[in-house]
Amino acid sequence: MNILSRAKENPFIGFVFLFIFLMPWNINNGQMSLLSIILLIWWMIIGRKKGYFSKLKNIFHTTPLVLLIFFLLYAYGSLLWSQNIAFGIDSTLNFYKYYWIMVPILFTALSRQDALWGMYVLIFSFSVYGVLSLMIFLDIIHIPSSSPRDPKGHLAYAVVTAYMGLGSLLAMAAFFFATSKKSKVFFLACFAICTIGLFINQGRASQLAFLGTIVVLAIVYRKYIFTNLKISLAFLGIASIAFLLFSQTSQFDRFAQGFKELQHIEEKHFAGSWGQRAYMWYASAHIIKQEPLFGVGVGDNIDAFIDYTKEHPSEATWLRSFHNQHLDYLTKFGLIGYMVFLLGIYALLRKCSKSTIFGSLGIIFFSFVFINSLGDILLLMKPFNNIYMLVFILITIGCIRPPSAA
Repeated sequence: MNILSRAKENPFIGFVFLFIFLMPWNINNGQMSLLSIILLIWWMIIGRKKGYFSKLKNIFHTTPLVLLIFFLLYAYGSLLWSQNIAFGIDSTLNFYKYYWIMVPILFTALSRQDALWGMYVLIFSFSVYGVLSLMIFLDIIHIPSSSPRDPKGHLAYAVVTAYMGLGSLLAMAAFFFATSKKSKVFFLACFAICTIGLFINQGRASQLAFLGTIVVLAIVYRKYIFTNLKISLAFLGIASIAFLLFSQTSQFDRFAQGFKELQHIEEKHFAGSWGQRAYMWYASAHIIKQEPLFGVGVGDNIDAFIDYTKEHPSEATWLRSFHNQHLDYLTKFGLIGYMVFLLGIYALLRKCSKSTIFGSLGIIFFSFVFINSLGDILLLMKPFNNIYMLVFILITIGCIRPPSAA
């Protein structure tokens, strides 16, 4: 059985695959709402007959999901010690609203094989968007707010570059685990498209996350690198491709400028994109020192930042984002909330064997997001916020559910 035959056998699962494919595109503001409502109503109609409702209790026996839900409840609870409640809801909590639909539906409806196919659909969706980005880069098509120098399409370049980096690495993992020649050719094509897309787009945080994730994979799978010639050649080939694309797309100049900005940091003068991000570390340290355990609350970290800028003026005082997911969560939720968030990821990866495809996909995804989050706030950017939850659920299903489980 393949994805298409599975969709024909169970139209609801077929709609889930469509839901996954369309999620990265975020074609309009109503897309996620409409598809989620359809998904919820359909699930409620067939849930009892299909046995989905009886599986709901299993959520509370699944440690990664329990920790994730606890983090979400903690985030909502932090409104209790926030002054700016409206901002907290609008700037953060609204990004979690679809999680409450996705967790019960996907966890109860998908089998382990469905979850794997869901990951493949996501890789394919990233790759199709990569084709769109490449066509813009080659000046074949034109999209408003995008250009050959910034071929991001209709989404933010930080999100698109993350798609490309993840698509490349996830396709690489899927290629190694594929058993048929057709599958290997398919994932190799996805890898090529996304790798090119990664280096023609402008997101430096994702480009660094791509390289950093390769280092993580080299450490985790070091035994295989030194004993398997194919894997060694693959890592060498990826590094060569990355270097070539870096040099051909003038990315070295942009990174050189970033490092130059960091070399001239002064406490009251933080120039350029990277310099301004460095300023946020100073501000965050001050805010965290004031409320280290619970944070200032989901609605008050930007207000606390503004107060800091009044006493420490610089060129970065106009910013209204920490441009760093780790600092954002630490200032909002404190060490306790941040550790709960990380423990959910740790608990999930602990359940995944690195020798399985889900283990590899999990290591790639969470390593990439962790590194990228040092320079961006992807979890608070649409539609990546929903993609994060989607992958968390799919990897959870793949790692805790036996292959034969429905």
